[in-house]
Amino acid sequence: MRGFCIIMGFDGAGFLLHQVAGLPLPSHVLGLLLLTAALFLRVIKLEWVEDSAAFLTKHMMLFFVPLLAGAAAFLPALGDSWLAAAVSLTIGTALIMVTTGLVTKGLTHKRKEEAADER
Repeated sequence: MRGFCIIMGFDGAGFLLHQVAGLPLPSHVLGLLLLTAALFLRVIKLEWVEDSAAFLTKHMMLFFVPLLAGAAAFLPALGDSWLAAAVSLTIGTALIMVTTGLVTKGLTHKRKEEAADER
C-alpha cells in the first residue's frame, strides 16, 4: 500500500505542477518524471514502489478500455484521415518499442558490467 501511495503522490505532484506552472506536458507524465528523478536521486527506494508498479503494469490493459471505447466513438469523425492515423499509430508504436528495447538492453548490459566489476 505504501508504494501505491507514493506513486499516487507523485502523480498528484505532477498535477499540481501542471496546474501551477502551466507546463505543456500532461500531469501524469510530469508525475512519472518526478518519480523517476526521485528514484535516480535515491530519495525513493525502488523496493518501496516495485510491487505496486508491477501490479499496475500487470493490469495495464484495464486502463486502456476507456481510451479504446472513446476512440471507437470517434471512428466516424476520422473519415478520410484514417490512413494517416493508422500509419502514425503504427510508426509511433514501433518507435516506442524499439526505443524501449534499446534502453532496456543498455541498462541490462550496464548492470552486468557492474556485477562483473564487483567480483
